[in-house]
Amino acid sequence: MRLINRPVGGVAFRRPPFFRTPKLAVIGCTQSRQYAPWHDPSWTIGSHTSARQFAEREPDWYFDLHRRECFTVQDKAWNPHYYDWLKALQTPIFMQQAWPEIPMSVAYPLQRILSEYRAYFTNHVAYMIALAMTEGVKTIGLYGCEYAQDGEYAVQRGSLEYWLGRFEQSGGTVVLPQQQCSVLAYPKTLYGYASHDANGKLTGDYKRPHKVTVPAAAPEPSISATSTPNSAR
Repeated sequence: MRLINRPVGGVAFRRPPFFRTPKLAVIGCTQSRQYAPWHDPSWTIGSHTSARQFAEREPDWYFDLHRRECFTVQDKAWNPHYYDWLKALQTPIFMQQAWPEIPMSVAYPLQRILSEYRAYFTNHVAYMIALAMTEGVKTIGLYGCEYAQDGEYAVQRGSLEYWLGRFEQSGGTVVLPQQQCSVLAYPKTLYGYASHDANGKLTGDYKRPHKVTVPAAAPEPSISATSTPNSAR
């Protein structure tokens, strides 16, 4: 499916408010991404760059807050020409700073966020939620953002849950795909009341660690330095 071709002007995105609607959908790579509201204009779409291969239209924002040594590597599994792609990008992208060679890069307002909130950020989605809170976003949907695997993602999960809790406490609404997203839904039973069997042993979801299997993606077509995300697929 070809992404919708639309012109984007970089100057308009250099200052807040960054999100055009009070509803923000954050896109990752796990299976629940298929329920994202790609074609609902009431949603602003923010996607990690690695999830672009699954996009049904060009997102409103990308984000990649890694240090320079990470994004200048070309041979990403999901984009063998990643750095060239970033330099040719026509869609705004949050990065650690506005890099001169990436015209659409926008500096994530880290110092402003840290001046207002606790410095507990272990994943990209947490940064996006905090920024959305400063802009009056009322609804946040997570699609493909599980952080439930072993290793790095398991370590990152706590921060995501913390920020979702803060967002709900502030009056916001969290949208999660039913039966597809384990965030705020695992384990599914109440601890103490349904976590142990008659012999006092852990049972059900409390007995075994939860894992989310991410399906292998089809190889992304090569993207040359002169092409743009709007014409790549």
